[in-house]
Amino acid sequence: MNLQHNQPITRSGDLQVVAECISHNDCCAVVGISNIGKSNLLRRVHRPGLLAQLVSGFNEAEYGFVYIDFNLQLQLTGQGFYELVLRSIITQLKALAAEPDIIAEVEAAYRQVVAPTDEFQNALSFNQAIITLCERWSRRLVLLFDEFDEVFRELESRVFLNLRALRDKYPQRLTYVVGVGAPLLKLRSTPEIGEFAELFTHHTHVLHALEKEDMAQVVQQFSAENGIHFSEDDIAFIHEQSGGHPGLLESVCQVLAEHTVDGVSRDSRLVVARLAENPNVRTECNNLWRGLSPEKQTALLDFAVEKSIPPIVQKELLRNGILRANGDGQVVVFARLFEDYIKRQRLVKTPTERGVRVDVDAGQVFVDGRQTEVLTKLEYRLLLLLYGNLGKICDKYSIVEAVWGEDYIEEVDDARIEKLISRLRQKLEPDPSEPRYLITVRGRGYRLQRG
Repeated sequence: MNLQHNQPITRSGDLQVVAECISHNDCCAVVGISNIGKSNLLRRVHRPGLLAQLVSGFNEAEYGFVYIDFNLQLQLTGQGFYELVLRSIITQLKALAAEPDIIAEVEAAYRQVVAPTDEFQNALSFNQAIITLCERWSRRLVLLFDEFDEVFRELESRVFLNLRALRDKYPQRLTYVVGVGAPLLKLRSTPEIGEFAELFTHHTHVLHALEKEDMAQVVQQFSAENGIHFSEDDIAFIHEQSGGHPGLLESVCQVLAEHTVDGVSRDSRLVVARLAENPNVRTECNNLWRGLSPEKQTALLDFAVEKSIPPIVQKELLRNGILRANGDGQVVVFARLFEDYIKRQRLVKTPTERGVRVDVDAGQVFVDGRQTEVLTKLEYRLLLLLYGNLGKICDKYSIVEAVWGEDYIEEVDDARIEKLISRLRQKLEPDPSEPRYLITVRGRGYRLQRG
């Protein structure tokens, strides 16, 4: 069972905040740590009938919600952005039985984005589609941008200037809701980008772990669907270990269920040991850790043992939910599983050897003993492939399969691979023009060597 996609009606307070923003035509940013439930929340905003239950007088028929998952964006370019957004809009227009002439105009704009006549055609065609919807569609357009972090960090600024201009032109007809891991200006801060980020300054909602009542609902659903009875002690154990984090919560329920016989849970110490080695728990903790800045990671490493932390860092970690106040008013790591993970990180010796080193558990990359800047998802997948084949040549097909997936073997050309290699070199090489570690083997592929 996937708890995140089949939860009962939880997070009513969070949903109400977003619904209120939408009803007042305000753009809204939903901010939260890895896998805390941002995607689930945005999909539920999109769910028919839900918001009307939470906000008095909310008329769903006035709105056209379009959910866009940027994990599906084929290429990290303006064209790729516009193509995915318009494709998602067309799907929703058909689902809502919009007027045929409106659908036809948006489809015509989509075709021009897919096959533009020049570099300006992408934005012009996209704009024409949005203008058509804002001026002629009976519904207010609400674009729900999920998995938006990498898009916001990497795309050319003119994409966001364009989005801001459209919003300024149609403030009562066009609304953006974004799901991100940090406030937009912490992800990227330039004057041009600032104009778009300004839309969300006063409407940024931080998503924390599930409250005990919501968590109990999810556990009850799991129990009912799997024929398992969890005692009050079990539920307290689940909350302590997961802290209400949906991804960790699912793993704790599954492991605890596997060690329950005839309705009786086995020794909790055995369950704790199984959780420590559970790959899903490790993945969740890795993602949480990689989402933190080096400064916050260092502070947490000290806090896990010494229980002291700089006040400014503590305030930020309390705000994003990594730390919380317990019943005694003491500041603690939000989940026992993540606290144990942090303690294990202290056992990892600081790398000092020359060359490229990847700490897969922590999701960190070091070059000559120094940590690199954070890699994008595509860059990290590429590096993991090369690192796992250290000293060996990786050809185009193995790279595409590992980074994009085997379905894209025919879609990804040499130029896109070369661009990704170039971006990775910028972060790995002391002098990217004279690469020492990431080597091109002409006509055959690429090799990562020790140096």
